[in-house]
Amino acid sequence: MTSPIEEISAHIARGDWTAAGQSLRRALESFPPYVFYLKAERPFEQFAGSGAWQPQRALRLAVLASSTSALLAPVLRMSAFRFGLQLELYAAQYGAWRQEILDPASPLYAFRPEAVLLLPNHEDLPPGPRGSRGHMDAAVAEIRLAWQTLAEGVPCRIVQAGFDLPPAGPWGSLETVLPDGRRRLVHQANLALAADLPPHVSFLDMEALAAESGTPLWSEIDWLRARQYPSPAALPAFADAACAQLAAGFGLAKKVLVLDLDDTLWGGIVGEEGVHGIKVGPPSAEGEGYLSLQRYCQDLRARGVLLAACSKNDIDDAQRPFREHDAMLLRLEDFAVFTANWNDKAANLRDMAAALSLGLDSFVFLDDSPLEREWVRRELPQVTVPECGSHPWEMLAALRRGRWFEAVTLTQEDLNRHGMYRVEVSRRDLLRQAGSVEEFLAGLEMVAAHGPVDEKTVTRVAQLVNKTNQFNLTSRRHSEAQIRSKMASPEWWCRWFRLRDRFGDHGLIGVIFACATTDSRREWTVDTWLMSCRVLGRHVEQVMARTLVESLRGLGAERIVGEFLPTAKNALVADLYPRLGFAAVDNARGTYCADLSGPYATPECPFIRVATPGPT
Repeated sequence: MTSPIEEISAHIARGDWTAAGQSLRRALESFPPYVFYLKAERPFEQFAGSGAWQPQRALRLAVLASSTSALLAPVLRMSAFRFGLQLELYAAQYGAWRQEILDPASPLYAFRPEAVLLLPNHEDLPPGPRGSRGHMDAAVAEIRLAWQTLAEGVPCRIVQAGFDLPPAGPWGSLETVLPDGRRRLVHQANLALAADLPPHVSFLDMEALAAESGTPLWSEIDWLRARQYPSPAALPAFADAACAQLAAGFGLAKKVLVLDLDDTLWGGIVGEEGVHGIKVGPPSAEGEGYLSLQRYCQDLRARGVLLAACSKNDIDDAQRPFREHDAMLLRLEDFAVFTANWNDKAANLRDMAAALSLGLDSFVFLDDSPLEREWVRRELPQVTVPECGSHPWEMLAALRRGRWFEAVTLTQEDLNRHGMYRVEVSRRDLLRQAGSVEEFLAGLEMVAAHGPVDEKTVTRVAQLVNKTNQFNLTSRRHSEAQIRSKMASPEWWCRWFRLRDRFGDHGLIGVIFACATTDSRREWTVDTWLMSCRVLGRHVEQVMARTLVESLRGLGAERIVGEFLPTAKNALVADLYPRLGFAAVDNARGTYCADLSGPYATPECPFIRVATPGPT
């Protein structure tokens, strides 16, 4: 049998870079041991340098550690590939992270990282089985000061790794029981680091990681020989956890979990065995396993991940367990989309993406059937398809280990997301009943609101900026720290937009950033203009354009310059500026201009009423 490395290398030898990338992704999503990364480093570098890979996001990452990072770097790059990230790495010299942060002339600041991974370990803390709370508090304070210093020197997202628990010492359990026991104090230091995090910092729980991975983070011999931490065996799990937080922080976490039904959410085939013949819940271990998987999915939904059902089944048979089986935790109302038919699942996934106005690269597809998994992988390589086995505990383990739905913030929009997408079904019913698009839009009774980006909205704005692809004129990505810098500057105009209609509230769905490009502030350039795909076709862009023009005109602007920077996903807004009356300046560069001193008229939108705006 051909090994994954041999398969990847064979594709590269033939120049089939697409197949090489697919084979590499599949191998990484089976969570291989560290030795795989050693063997895959050269093929991966060949693939990454081929130009065939179009990452969702290129990212400059600085690794600041109290250990050597030579072994970590290639594992990080390959793990990041799994999450759609292409990393450019800078690693501080061993043990020099404090000096680099404190010195504004250090190579760290010359690198200008967009993200920083801070990786201490228990050797940074005072030794001995009993410790000093004062020393632990000082270590936590030093790290928190480092966050502040970094934010002032270069706005960036920080992934802060917690301390690993030191190996059990001669005092045994007393190190946890005694108030000044070292393991107890290290645990408390981790709690102090994780508490009240600044918006640009996320916490990577190393205690939890050690428990989940089952692999020791600390290896005495590797530390003594090479100051290596985490241990080589633990590097893949650590890299996955760190890259999952990076992906979430920059808007690349997956949004939709698509679930098969028979032998995935319950045991057996409901169409053959009937509702009461399927296995879900006690007394069988397998039935309880399906219940655990459902509970995990239900918790994902509560946090803002959309659930969708995709089953080859009669619709009545597929829905009956959710209505009639007392042990089922998931109910029909937990699904944003429920599809049961005899079409191929790749076609159904395409229809789901269209119905939800989301890209297929935001989908994870869970199915017990190897045949269905392989079909979806082949037809829709954008969709993440875990190699999950056929038992419920294997499927649950694959979801946990994959970390595709990692979150580093929680906004009200996240909590309301499922309800907003469910309400969208009612809107689609109105569209089907309406005699024309105009009648449909008028019947929605839409109301828009807008205001300056502030402390209440900056986290949600950062989410949109870093994950919106289709209606996004420049696709520039800004961290929350960078957005905070802009919203505090008089040279920037940063605005959010909301939309509600008679069915419900869409939430915060649009963002515009504009920057004064002359000292007189008579010319402004639109740096960022984006809108959630949930409200495409509602003419919200006309409200946004009118707000932009009228607000900047009030600030003395005589000219607004807009850019369209094409990507693989934003073709639908290629003609937005011409449609809004902006004149072409340079077609090759995609620049357009609205001359506010001339006859430019702001666009009208008769279907949307604008609520009283917030202050400019």
